[in-house]
Amino acid sequence: MNGLINIWHNLTPGQGTLLGGAFVLFAGIIAFGTGAHERRSRHMRFHYQEMKTLYAEALRIGRDFEVIKALAPDDRAPILTEKVDAMQQVISELALTGNFQTADLAIAYTYQQSVQLAGWTREVESDVGWPDQFQKWVESLTEEERAALKRYKDVNINRRDVVQAVRQELASYVPVWSRHRRVMRKTIETKRFALN
Repeated sequence: MNGLINIWHNLTPGQGTLLGGAFVLFAGIIAFGTGAHERRSRHMRFHYQEMKTLYAEALRIGRDFEVIKALAPDDRAPILTEKVDAMQQVISELALTGNFQTADLAIAYTYQQSVQLAGWTREVESDVGWPDQFQKWVESLTEEERAALKRYKDVNINRRDVVQAVRQELASYVPVWSRHRRVMRKTIETKRFALN
């Protein structure tokens, strides 16, 4: 300890200035690095919440298309109109925001559920029509888009696979050393997943 005090007292003014400048520079680097880290963390948390909301909405719409089958035909029309509007909005936002492969899987799942509901309605309740909003949407599609949409009738995208892909993507927005990140990256082992 006495050695440090002797060194401190024997510093020349130039050495003191140099030491003080180095200290200020080091403190500035720490402050700037901490601020940049905080901004990056804030950005990742925001993007995590944004993507989680979009993917949850896409999964919810897909599930709701399955549950709508239990409703009476008269009760179904206003809910379908609302769901078609929500589906269009979520699909557009996912296409612009999400990881392409994960967003594509979630969009395909939503389309699959809507097209399969349309097929079920035609088979089971052939006299019941679709709401005007849905009819307008289908009529606004080109022939190529309608043909692409019809392919979803025979597609079998499992809800579990969509959830797995979404969890993988969302884990990339969680801090690297977080236990939550490791849990989200684990493979879902269940054989059956609700409302596939």
